[in-house]
Amino acid sequence: MILNIIFVIFFIICVFFTLVLFIYFLVRHRLKFDPADKNINKIVIYGDVRSSYKMHNHIANMIKKENPDMILFTGDIASNSHNFLHYLIFSIIENKLWKKCEYFPVRGNHEAEIHHYQIFLDLPKNKTYYSFDRMGMHFIVLDVIDESLHTELITWLKDDLEKNKNKNISVGLHYPLFTSGKYYPYQAPYLLELFDKYNVMFVFSAHVHSYERSIYKKTNYIVTAGGGAPLYPASIENKYKVCRVNDHHYCVMTRNDKDEYTIKVIDKDGSKIDEVTSSKAEITAGKLCTDI
Repeated sequence: MILNIIFVIFFIICVFFTLVLFIYFLVRHRLKFDPADKNINKIVIYGDVRSSYKMHNHIANMIKKENPDMILFTGDIASNSHNFLHYLIFSIIENKLWKKCEYFPVRGNHEAEIHHYQIFLDLPKNKTYYSFDRMGMHFIVLDVIDESLHTELITWLKDDLEKNKNKNISVGLHYPLFTSGKYYPYQAPYLLELFDKYNVMFVFSAHVHSYERSIYKKTNYIVTAGGGAPLYPASIENKYKVCRVNDHHYCVMTRNDKDEYTIKVIDKDGSKIDEVTSSKAEITAGKLCTDI
């Protein structure tokens, strides 16, 4: 009798793990990375889904209806970066998007344990920082989670910005450089100096669960951390803030024939909560006027 019970338990465990592995190979992220520019029409930027599966799935379904050509995910996949099942459920939800478009991840603090992040997501050149061109925009993805990468990352970033200084540039990193809370801004004045020097158009981040846009030296710093995780109210002053909405949301980037880029922010009910248009020419001209 005891042996039969042990056998049944063992069989159930085997079936469970076989099913989990089958689902893993079925839904894991796959990316054929090509950094060269592609003439696409729509990009979605969003992040911080964590383990809030109902709202995450709702936002993902809304994004699917947008029919984007590319997604930039600003980080925080799971509540527990050591939990295989958290990553698996995330992948099941996001798979509907991975099938439709290119998907580029930014490493968040909830991906601090790198192992699951690497086995669930295809990272360009197997690195957590990288760059590529899409829709006439040069995108730079930074890893500000791993402090051991700091010197290597900054050296690479300076070189990448210099090589692409004549392009439109956007940056993705998890920690926001400007925010109203709940956490204090990421202290990185060297990044602010570089983004100003090279006329970066947009800097996308997450971490503080809300939507917030700040303008510093003509660059739009956008916190898009409303992919499903519990929302954080404002708690500190941000003198550069121009818009903050405490709601789940995603951002849509498009480009017109004047080489202007528009970001529209859509909340969980389908309403537009913010919109901004910018261009490299506008940023450069604005700085020249300031200097005169």
